[in-house]
Amino acid sequence: MGTGRRGRPQRPLDTTVPALAELAQELRELRATAGLTLDNLYVLTHWSKGALSAATTGRDLPRWDLVKAWVTACDPDANLDLWQARHRRARAQYERTRLVLPTGSPPAGRTEPAPSAPDTPAGPRPSSLERDAWRTLAPDRRPWGVAAHPAPIPLRFATVGPDFTDTGSDAADLTGHYDQIGEIFALTGTRRLLVLGDRGSGKTQLARHLGTRLLTSHGSGSSGGGGGSVPVVPVLVSLRGWRPERGPDSLLAWIADALTGCTTEDVRTLLGRHRLLPILDDFDSLTLRQRGRALHAFNQLPQQAPFVLVSGWTEFTRTVEQTDTVIAGSAGVRLLPVGVDDLDGWIQRSSRSRTKEQDWAPVLAALAARPDLPAATVLADPTLAGAARLLYTDGRAVPAELVAEDATVESLEIRLVQHLFGSFPPYRQHGGIGGHQLREQHRHHALQLLARREQEEDGPVGDLRVLYRGRRPSRRRAGVQAALLSLLSWIFLSLVQPADTSSPYYSSSSSSPFESAQLFPALIVGAGWYVYLRHRLDRRAARTDPLGRVRSWLLRAIPAGVALVLAAAVGSNAERVALVLAASVLAMAVGVAEEASRQPARHWFLAELAGAPLLMFVLMPGLTTIGALPVLLPVLLGVTVTGHWLRAVLTSRFALWGLYPEVVLGLLADATDPDVLRAGRNGWSFTHPAVARWYRKAAVGSHDAENTPEPGPVPVPRPARREGWPGSAE
Repeated sequence: MGTGRRGRPQRPLDTTVPALAELAQELRELRATAGLTLDNLYVLTHWSKGALSAATTGRDLPRWDLVKAWVTACDPDANLDLWQARHRRARAQYERTRLVLPTGSPPAGRTEPAPSAPDTPAGPRPSSLERDAWRTLAPDRRPWGVAAHPAPIPLRFATVGPDFTDTGSDAADLTGHYDQIGEIFALTGTRRLLVLGDRGSGKTQLARHLGTRLLTSHGSGSSGGGGGSVPVVPVLVSLRGWRPERGPDSLLAWIADALTGCTTEDVRTLLGRHRLLPILDDFDSLTLRQRGRALHAFNQLPQQAPFVLVSGWTEFTRTVEQTDTVIAGSAGVRLLPVGVDDLDGWIQRSSRSRTKEQDWAPVLAALAARPDLPAATVLADPTLAGAARLLYTDGRAVPAELVAEDATVESLEIRLVQHLFGSFPPYRQHGGIGGHQLREQHRHHALQLLARREQEEDGPVGDLRVLYRGRRPSRRRAGVQAALLSLLSWIFLSLVQPADTSSPYYSSSSSSPFESAQLFPALIVGAGWYVYLRHRLDRRAARTDPLGRVRSWLLRAIPAGVALVLAAAVGSNAERVALVLAASVLAMAVGVAEEASRQPARHWFLAELAGAPLLMFVLMPGLTTIGALPVLLPVLLGVTVTGHWLRAVLTSRFALWGLYPEVVLGLLADATDPDVLRAGRNGWSFTHPAVARWYRKAAVGSHDAENTPEPGPVPVPRPARREGWPGSAE
């Protein structure tokens, strides 16, 4: 039993000056984390014990040299710029308080609440801008997310170098962790911050946390970075679907659309007065060309307008390198992978009363001794680390699975994702019986199809026709279909008018009326259909410039043009009128398909399934014009969403029979509720690459946990081998 004297208890903290009290509390916590006593600090800092003790009372302002020595002794890698900013804030409040307090102010040690301003209402109603802020900054709801219970993942970030930012050699150090993001933002000066990281690293949630800290620190003078007489209101705005090629004002209009009752001029005024802080997310969802134009649009915002840009590291750095353009006045942080030291103390924390510290101890020791283990790579991802905490800490699984000898990165990812969507009750795909089980099978197949299409398109899928067939068929498949349609057109024209001298394609000087009257129109039909099949169906194919609009309209007019070419080739006026009306039906079908594939409704699909073919038969009563149906019906099927579904059913041997468009939309909407999918203006995409990989590789029929064959299962090691893990030489 130790015989040393017990140290004296710390003095109560004086909260008269809030910023000074926060500085004192931070110094106390830093010393407690380092495990040092005042005697140890006396030896390391060469400051007297009285001065060191007074620095943590919150009564007197300590000198910066003392604070610097204290921080360096407790944590040599600490961000001194951050601590100096805290000291400056405490000094400003301390000096202001000394000037305001009268001579009869209460003595040190006594605290009295600061009087409230008489003109300030006790409970002001939030403005529409603040309501928009709280609405957009809602935290991640997923139980495996960064901000999940019982504590957020201790994310760390480092400063982005001057190659990709507009910072000099004397720029502040922005290194910090999750809870310091508000203070880090205050160090940027120009209030233009880049939050960069890999997909699934938690950058969006970090930006949300920054916005929340700024909102909660309005007028409080706290360290959140948002105190002041005129608070800035952060609002999270997604850049998915934004077209920066429309000009710099398009960004202001895009932000205004995300706010309630705001116009472009309102946003311009709020930015100029530093009242609005747009947190621009999903910069990496834009194309490379769009990202380059976006950088120029950011630089054309009102001078020194604050904003936060959230993007993937690879996409942003590639854009800067390709365009040689950085954002003026910007500073940046890059999220770091989660390390073993970050996991220790967090991953063992459970939402239940029991603990698994003993089960996790050998696993964490093994990861610290061997950083090359697959589990270290998997747990470096915050999303997968959250899934591991659900499975191995809240669940009944043994953490020893992570460091099994035959564990791989792929098998561990499948194990974690399978738990989330096969076993975890709030997100489990229940097997059930009857219709419920069939719906889950359809949902699983729909997500499998979406995962494959997302990989093929390298981006979101925003069109049901793309979901069924892909963005465009291969050259060979398109050529075969175009050749068949050209052959059908030739047969139709040769049967209707073998040699029609009244046709505009007939030439009296031609030795073969077959070549001039039938072959040329058939070739035009085939060539036009090939171009239509090869064009991209999704919204990214549209261009906002005039030439792009003309090209887009010409492509949409090809199905109707097929009927017009046939109408020009026949001789009878009645037949021409019928084919012109059929062209109108095809043009209408194209317009309906464009809308139904993005804003679908039940009556649109019914119109496609029955209305268009029936209208085609009504408009073509004659035997001659009915002969054009073998040509026009394949065109109709190739245009409509229902036609794409029927073709997918045939090519999949009726495996997709239950996935007709209306059902698919409901299934994808259900998948967005548990945050499996993210629905944006550009379409649907998976929230994490591991989830998409799991759906691409999951076997058919693996819609519930019992039927899912896990490739590369991770066996649980025997308990007798646990002793050798940390020091194993293997």
